[in-house]
Amino acid sequence: MTGQDQRVPTSAQQTAFSRDGVVCLRNVLAPCEIDHLRQAVARQIDGLRASPTGYDFEALSRQVWDADRPIDTGAADRFDMDRMKALVRSDVEARPLREEDPSDEMGLFFYDVAAWKHDRGVREVAFDSALPEIVSTLLDARYLNFWEDTTFVKAPHTRQKTAFHQDLAYFQIEGEQCVIVWIPLDPAGLENGVTQYVRGSHLWGQTFAPNVFVSQTPISTSTEIRCPDIEAAPELYNIVSFDVEPGDVIIHDVRTVHGAGGNRSDTWRRAMSFRYCGDRIRYRDRPGAIPQAGVAHDLRDGDRLFSADYPVVWPKPWPGLRLAEAFDTQTPTKGET
Repeated sequence: MTGQDQRVPTSAQQTAFSRDGVVCLRNVLAPCEIDHLRQAVARQIDGLRASPTGYDFEALSRQVWDADRPIDTGAADRFDMDRMKALVRSDVEARPLREEDPSDEMGLFFYDVAAWKHDRGVREVAFDSALPEIVSTLLDARYLNFWEDTTFVKAPHTRQKTAFHQDLAYFQIEGEQCVIVWIPLDPAGLENGVTQYVRGSHLWGQTFAPNVFVSQTPISTSTEIRCPDIEAAPELYNIVSFDVEPGDVIIHDVRTVHGAGGNRSDTWRRAMSFRYCGDRIRYRDRPGAIPQAGVAHDLRDGDRLFSADYPVVWPKPWPGLRLAEAFDTQTPTKGET
């Protein structure tokens, strides 16, 4: 199959998703759509030090574990990293999650969010690719809201791992009808840090506290329990990963526990993830959830996600409508008119 041929998951893929909490679909996105995302990621990285939402978690990890080193996040202020450093250093169970690597390169673990709000190419992929129809089928959703996009990049010889975690408690939502679509922009496997998933963990019946990514330390304001220390004994868990190429996507349930290694290779591992919510999801200002960037809504707990911040991307009002062209991105942020 070529890009965009697969608009409906097969019954076997739906069964795998329901059973495992994760499924890999091949050749879903076209080369031009991958190129849109690569260009967006390049712009985000170029603006790292000036971005209010862009971070280098590789550098932050070094700052966290060096007691005398100050935290420096440039213009980024989405996270209180001084507080997170104090949390990690006071956590008796915390330890560095870093790969062994003989290279003397510094690496880069880049993170940023909400490119869709200002990047037309990202909106085209998030709103008008094969993804909304695929996701709506997996979720058996009457309609689908787009929640947010996140960029994760690990440069060659990036030692920092991504601590195993569960996404649900990071989001201001209630319900299970939500997925994350992980989109590789480079060939990815275990050597350069492809995401790994604990099969069936979405059925454990547990919501785990969000952690700070550079360690398993929970965010203290959360009421959920700590995620198991999977890095300490991975052999005890049914962990699966997929070797993927650009155009493939990995889709996981919002409750599925997952993490990633560092990038020990000489190649980049660029990726973007999209988050979609189905019609049974409700808004919840969950303790410990990460504040979203630039939202303007006044939703209350229990409300449906009817807001310009969470566009309805499926079904389309009529075939062929290009939502990326129709969506007004000039939504005022809170406090603006």
